[in-house]
Amino acid sequence: MSFTNDEWAAGLPFEEYLARVRSHADIWRRHWEHAELDDVSRARLADLPGPRRVLVLSEDGCGDAARSVPLIARACRAAPGVEIRVVTPADHAGLMDRHLTKGAKAIPVVMAADGEGRDLGWWGPRPAPLQTLLRRRLVELGPPSPENRGAFYAPLMAWYRKDGGRTILDEFLLLLERGAR
Repeated sequence: MSFTNDEWAAGLPFEEYLARVRSHADIWRRHWEHAELDDVSRARLADLPGPRRVLVLSEDGCGDAARSVPLIARACRAAPGVEIRVVTPADHAGLMDRHLTKGAKAIPVVMAADGEGRDLGWWGPRPAPLQTLLRRRLVELGPPSPENRGAFYAPLMAWYRKDGGRTILDEFLLLLERGAR
């Protein structure tokens, strides 16, 4: 099970969460304001097999979350019958512990359930190609440090710019489309 009804009920609607963002607020707002969906994505959202609940485990200080969650929220807003809420790992440690990435805590985590509450799975903390690039950087440079921070993250930020959110949106839509009959 990705999330419980109590965890869902504790979540904030995305726009309410966005209003509380302090760290990286400019990045969060810019990605929310400029998030756009192409016609194919809009058609996929309109063709979902039923209602969906999306619960996001996120913190405003996470750069990956600031780049992906606003786009995911924009897609939810455009989809009939899809609701999105956001919770923090600090307030939901058990939820975080159930959604580890290779045994480690990493956000954002985007969980989905159908209208009957059936688990559709989860996505995160970043698109698969970017996750592969991150792992490669860790092998090449080790964990980011004050000395290598810029060099470490430069290719990841270039990937985000070049991709423009297409991979995030496609992977998220695949999650929402699960359970089609």
